[in-house]
Amino acid sequence: MFWKMAWRNLWRHRTRTLIMASAVAFAYALMLAGLGISDDGHMRMLREAAEAAGGDVLVHGEEYWDTRASDIVIPDGDRVLEAVRAVDGVETAFPRVLINGLVSTSTDARPVMLQGIDPRIEERLHDYRDDIVAGSYFEDGRRDPLILGSRLVERLELEIGDRVVLTASGPDGEMTRALFHLTGVIDAGMRELDEITGLTTVAAARRALGAGPVLTQIGVITAGDAETDSVAAHIRTAVHARGNGLEVLTWRDAVPEMVGFIELDDAFGYIYFAIIFAVVLFSITNTFLMAVMERVREFGLLNALGLRDVRIGRLLLTETILLTALAMAAGFLLGLAGHLAAAHWGIPVSAYGIDELEMSGVDMSDLVMYSTINPVKWLVASGLVAVTTVAAALYPAWRATQLAPAEAMRFYE
Repeated sequence: MFWKMAWRNLWRHRTRTLIMASAVAFAYALMLAGLGISDDGHMRMLREAAEAAGGDVLVHGEEYWDTRASDIVIPDGDRVLEAVRAVDGVETAFPRVLINGLVSTSTDARPVMLQGIDPRIEERLHDYRDDIVAGSYFEDGRRDPLILGSRLVERLELEIGDRVVLTASGPDGEMTRALFHLTGVIDAGMRELDEITGLTTVAAARRALGAGPVLTQIGVITAGDAETDSVAAHIRTAVHARGNGLEVLTWRDAVPEMVGFIELDDAFGYIYFAIIFAVVLFSITNTFLMAVMERVREFGLLNALGLRDVRIGRLLLTETILLTALAMAAGFLLGLAGHLAAAHWGIPVSAYGIDELEMSGVDMSDLVMYSTINPVKWLVASGLVAVTTVAAALYPAWRATQLAPAEAMRFYE
């Protein structure tokens, strides 16, 4: 009987019911859609950070990551690479020879951050083919290929096939010079990267340094179900990191600023949702209280007919539960629709007028945020909305129980 009375009471005041239900529904939908977009955006930022760092786990000479000194290398690189590949949880390992040097032509000379990579393996982390705007991606079989950033090519006034001289310091501290031919141009979409980026093969980079089978860094992608910290610990053991003067870092250790930014952004997101929902809840409490004051005569009549104070409060709470269930059903459908739209079309960062966005050396300008459902977060958010919305009606319900029947019957709207 209570449920039937409560349902009828809701629709006796259709406008008020729809206003309160829409407030809860839109706040709930905004929370669900916001959680989906925020979670997906953070996951994509983390993947971008791991890619920019060079992998989920990085192996290099001790203190290389802090100093980037050219004399800190892995001397027996090929042996260490095979040891890393044999570790459980390692899906792919990338050999790299990183050179900070100077590229020069008859026109000009510019600094370059040259990466000697294995093109067939490196594309599993980042496919540079997508960034090629001229020439080819190591497809002509040259022994001295060189791919440079578009802005660097402009400053050096280069064309495909032109000769470029690299001057750099080798692992032994001696200056070396090597001849390369420009075979490709890449556009990473970020000014700073396009002015300094260079790519070549591991073999060509080793020949340029004249240093034998050295590697500067080994990047690792872990298997999908493997814990990054656990894999890093196993790699340290496999390569005898301390004894061989090697350092093994997870990408979180390599770019802690990015991790901190994402955690801070996540915290601010929760505060934002809390503020929005607090405003909605105060509005709902106020609306419920006003509804109670409008129904004073009705409650007095019910009390006079034998419906005691506690049962009047129970009736109001039953109405609130029905209203909350109705609003949350509509809000869930709205939130799900927002999730599906964002998951299908995505929200590019550039849509906000941001052409270049860099954090901790990670290019975020091309980031497109979609939406993903975290079942635990959606369940917690749903429970929080349900509990707090019903709780918002406790005070109005208590006020209704305090009405004296004689005074209520004399009340006129």
